[in-house]
Amino acid sequence: MKNVLVVDDDEKICWAFEQFLESEGYAPSIANSAEEGLRRIAADKPDVVLLDVNLPGMSGLEALGEIKANHPGVIVIIITAYDDVETTIEAMRLQAFDFVPKPIDLGIVKSTLERAFRTQSVRSTLPVEAADASPTAQVGHRLVGKSSQMREIYKLIGIMASNTMTVLIEGETGTGKDLVARAIHTGSERKEKPFVPVDCGALPDELLESELFGYEAGAFTDAKREGKPGRFELADGGTLFLDEVGNMTPALQVKLLRALQTQEIERLGGTRTLKVDVRIIAATNQELGEMVRRGQFREDLYYRFKRIALHLPPLRERQEDIPLLVTHFLQLIQEELGKPIRGISTEGMQLLQDYPWPGNVRELENCVRSAATLSRSDVVLPDDLPSEIRMGNKVSATDASQLETTLKAVLQDTTKAAIAEGRQGLYEEVVAMLDKTLIELVLDEFSGNHSKTAELLGMSRTTLLKKIKQSSDADVE
Repeated sequence: MKNVLVVDDDEKICWAFEQFLESEGYAPSIANSAEEGLRRIAADKPDVVLLDVNLPGMSGLEALGEIKANHPGVIVIIITAYDDVETTIEAMRLQAFDFVPKPIDLGIVKSTLERAFRTQSVRSTLPVEAADASPTAQVGHRLVGKSSQMREIYKLIGIMASNTMTVLIEGETGTGKDLVARAIHTGSERKEKPFVPVDCGALPDELLESELFGYEAGAFTDAKREGKPGRFELADGGTLFLDEVGNMTPALQVKLLRALQTQEIERLGGTRTLKVDVRIIAATNQELGEMVRRGQFREDLYYRFKRIALHLPPLRERQEDIPLLVTHFLQLIQEELGKPIRGISTEGMQLLQDYPWPGNVRELENCVRSAATLSRSDVVLPDDLPSEIRMGNKVSATDASQLETTLKAVLQDTTKAAIAEGRQGLYEEVVAMLDKTLIELVLDEFSGNHSKTAELLGMSRTTLLKKIKQSSDADVE
C-alpha cells in the first residue's frame, strides 16, 4: 500500500485529503502539527508527506529541515499559498520534492503524487549506497569507459607514458582530449613536474606567442617591467599541452617547430637563448592533414606532431560507456549540489543512450548536471532531462527538413532571376552570400568570439579570419 501522511492543522482540509487519497488507492494518515508529523514519520515511515507551511508551533519549513536531516528517503510535498514566492523558493532549496498551491486543486495533487511514487519506484531499483560511503579517488574528472574503443585508448596512453615523444591527440570537441593528455603526463616519469595547458584557440595571435615564449621588459606596449616567463619555461622538466593547435598562425608554427627541434627558445624582445626540457602533447578537433593540403598548416610541423597519434572516438560510437559516464558525473555533481543523487530511471538512461551527442562527453556532463540540479528528489526522471534529449533526433530532423525546404524556395527564386537577367557565376554568388550570412550569425551568437565561431563552423581560426577579411573587402568594393 502507498502510504501518505498529511500534516495540516485545518481539519476540513485533512478530511478532504483523506477522502481523496482513499478514493485514489492510497493509505492516508493525518497529523495536525509538525511535532506530531515528525513522530508519525519516525514510527510509521510513510512514503510521501503532504506538509503545510503554516502550522502552529514548529513551522512546515522547520519540519522539512528535520525530515530531510533524519529521514532523507521520505518525499515531502509542501502545501503553500500560490503567491508565496519566498516560501516556495526556500522549500525547494531545502529539497522539497514539489509544492501544491492553495487553494487546493486535487488534479495537481493527483499528478504530483503520481510523480512522487514513480520516483520511489525508480529509487527501489537502484543500488543502496553504503552508509559509510565517502568520496574517494573515484571522485574527480577522469577518463571513464570500458568499451573496446576506450580499452585501446588506455593501452595507447600506457605506451605513450613510457616515452617522451611528441603526441598528437585528435578528436571532436568535447571528447576528453585534455583528460588523455593529463593521463599521459601522470603516467610518465615527468609526473612530479608541471603539466602546463595552453588553449591555442582562446588567445589572439599576438598574445599566444608571448604566452608560449614569454617576453622581456619593454618587448611591447604594456609589457611588465620585469618581463614574464612563457609556458615553455613554466613547463620545464614536465609537459606542455597545446590544445587546438590548428589555430596557430604560420609564423607561430615556424617558431614552435624550431623550439621542438632544438629544445631552445627566446623570449619576445630578448636575445638570450634558453634551454628547456619540455614534452609536447598537442590536440586538435580539426583535420590537420587536410589543413596541410590546403596550405593552412606546416607539413613539417604536422609530421613532427604525427609521430604518435591518438584518435578519440566520439561518444555516439561508444554508447555502452554512457551509463558509466552518467554514474561518474552524478558522483561529481552531488558534491556540488550538496544533496545525494542515487541515479537515473531506466527510461531516462535509455533516452541518454538514444541521443547522438554532437557535443560528446562534455555535452553529456552538462546535461546530467542540469538534470540533477532540476531533480526534486534523489533520482533523475525523464522529465528532468532537457527537451532536446527527450525528443531525441526529432528536433534536429525537423529543423533540417525545414531548412532544406526554405533554402529550396529561396534558391529557386534566385535561379529564375539569374536566368531572366542573363547573369553568370551564380554558384559563387550564392556560396559567398551563404558564407557571409552564416559567419555573421554565428559571430553574433558568440559575441564576436572568433575561436568559438570557428569551432562551431568546423574550420580553423585562420580560415575564419580570412573569410571575414574577404567578405569585408567585397563590401568595400
